[in-house]
Amino acid sequence: MIDSNTHVLHHAKQVLLPMTIAAATRQPFNLYGWRVLDRWAYNSPEALQALERQGEVILLGRLLEQQEREQQVLMTDAALQALGKGAMPFEVLQAQEIQTELYSD
Repeated sequence: MIDSNTHVLHHAKQVLLPMTIAAATRQPFNLYGWRVLDRWAYNSPEALQALERQGEVILLGRLLEQQEREQQVLMTDAALQALGKGAMPFEVLQAQEIQTELYSD
């Protein structure tokens, strides 16, 4: 689990190449995507590195899909209400059956 006080991309910077981190900090990526990337780096560093070896475009494409999926769920009225009542983002995503972990293909 990543503590909300952890700096954005802290874990990802320890796992990924600097050029990959630089690409992930550009549009269209945002805080949602950076949190996904950190989660993947923390929970599955080997799988993330394997994805990076497949190519930056593949990794960033997968990241963008996940960012959009999670952001779409977390920005709904129901999710915002749940978050306002103390629910954690991973709980909201889990309730909507959103896969949050990175698994090798």
